[in-house]
Amino acid sequence: MNYLIFVLVLLFSLNVSSENLDEKIEKFLLNNPEIILQSLENYEKKKIAEKKKFNNQIIADNRKQIVNTSNGMYSGNLESKNVIIEFFDYNCSYCKKAHQDILKIEKNKKNVKVIYKNFPILSENSKKLAEIALLIAKDNNKKFIKFHNLIMSRKGLINKNQLNDILGDLGYDQGKLKNNLNSEYIKSQLLKDRELAEKLSLRGTPAFIVNDKLFFGYIGYDELVSHIKN
Repeated sequence: MNYLIFVLVLLFSLNVSSENLDEKIEKFLLNNPEIILQSLENYEKKKIAEKKKFNNQIIADNRKQIVNTSNGMYSGNLESKNVIIEFFDYNCSYCKKAHQDILKIEKNKKNVKVIYKNFPILSENSKKLAEIALLIAKDNNKKFIKFHNLIMSRKGLINKNQLNDILGDLGYDQGKLKNNLNSEYIKSQLLKDRELAEKLSLRGTPAFIVNDKLFFGYIGYDELVSHIKN
């Protein structure tokens, strides 16, 4: 039983007057602050467990959408049951740092599939790059991987000239792509990813689902790989 509850029960059982009860409780807590800390810690653990259970249910309820690769935004071994889902923003520095971990995992582990979910929350430029990525991925997965790697390997914002060079190397013209950025397909794909992120209560990037376990923020190579089955 919680110490605080125990003390309250004891005080009531001793018929302590209501006038003295508040004073005695205050005195007891001041003399035993560790009880408050323990209660707060237990409460925090309870909330974390409840949130984890809630997230697990959201993942289970939306699993079909989460693991869907029909839009071409994936890399690694498509047949693998080891799945890393990454919610990212092309202008997020920690996403770019995490991408180096992803590349390392794909190099060291041949049984991993990585699925990318756009969550462009930092700027309009982020949204534009997400739209271009979706267009390229729909057209050609291998070109998407090259585009994704090039963008995520560059520090800072990608300017118009840099983007033109990257797209030109992949055989695309930014002007022609621009005409398709507002298509219903692109809007639908971005909306699905955003709605999924909101269901999971994501507030930033990166975020990961590794074999059905949700992680917020940058967690590093070792933590990611520790949840991958051999």
